[in-house]
Amino acid sequence: MSPRTVLEDFVRDYVEAIDGVWDEVEPQVYDLLLPPEAAGAADERGVVRVAFDPEALPEHPRAQLASFGTPLVDSFLSDALRRGRHVELCMVGSNLAPHNLAARVVRGLTLADGCLLAVDRVRALHFRQLAFWFEATFVSDQKEQEIVPLAIDLHYGRQVRHLDKLLDPARLSRRPAAPLADAADIGKAAGYRLAREQVVRTLTALANSRGRELSDRLKKQTARMSSYYSQMERELNEQRERACGRGDDTAKFGARRDALARERQQRIDELARKSALRVHLRLLNLLVVRQPKLVLHTQVSVGEGPPTPLELVWDPLVEALEAVPCPTCSRPTFELGRHWQRGLSCPACVAAAPMGKRVRQR
Repeated sequence: MSPRTVLEDFVRDYVEAIDGVWDEVEPQVYDLLLPPEAAGAADERGVVRVAFDPEALPEHPRAQLASFGTPLVDSFLSDALRRGRHVELCMVGSNLAPHNLAARVVRGLTLADGCLLAVDRVRALHFRQLAFWFEATFVSDQKEQEIVPLAIDLHYGRQVRHLDKLLDPARLSRRPAAPLADAADIGKAAGYRLAREQVVRTLTALANSRGRELSDRLKKQTARMSSYYSQMERELNEQRERACGRGDDTAKFGARRDALARERQQRIDELARKSALRVHLRLLNLLVVRQPKLVLHTQVSVGEGPPTPLELVWDPLVEALEAVPCPTCSRPTFELGRHWQRGLSCPACVAAAPMGKRVRQR
């Protein structure tokens, strides 16, 4: 798809999104009826005629050229970015009645020997997922930008690994498929902090890589610069020796050598300043996706003792059980053993229990 076609699709979508109307006069020539707040370039009828093909302008002298970099398109892009900084959508098309769910849950979770899991009830809830787009700008002797997307599941406070499926436009809607209550979560502020911490770790690795490249290049540039000024200093010494042989005054050569040394240091310091890497991070956009998931209230029985309640979450988007937080350390796990004191725990917590207690437990 050519850039001109992409821009044409964007303008049509943008006009519809702001409650405007577009009419195709001929291929790549449109009349745009914009709402009053966006109709700054319109004629007395409130209509803007745009042409995506420069060759169409002679036939439409009142049309404006629509291309990247023109004031009209720049204003559309800026307004679209402003409108899209914070959007809330709902995921639709989720299968909330999967076949043989209880058996699939049992297969997805590994329990200690002698433990039996029974599903008491299943409830569908909306789980908020925050999708962030961060812009990182790396500034040194040149300027580079990276867009870093990241999503956080607010229920568990974890990074979403299937971001492409979560952002599938075919499954996102402004209205939910069914009215569901929201699951408990940590809140947007805490989700933002988690996302920023993760992005900073990612950018630290990128900055370190760029820093090494800059350092290597600085060493080569400094070596060339030093070699250049060393050669000039040798030539100056040769001139001084010839002047001394002729009996001329050599006092001026000392001042030249000092000036040369200062100039070399200034040039090297300037190279170092230009090679210093600075990273600027800012949040571009935030998308809140209310995703339906299934909460399973289960009971884990061990022998004749009282059962232990355990809450599990089934994700219909990937048709899999989500890792459950360890009741002891809160780390996500798909395997639960029996802790002598705290009941169900992940293998790491069970292994950390005193040996005697583990022996008596068995």
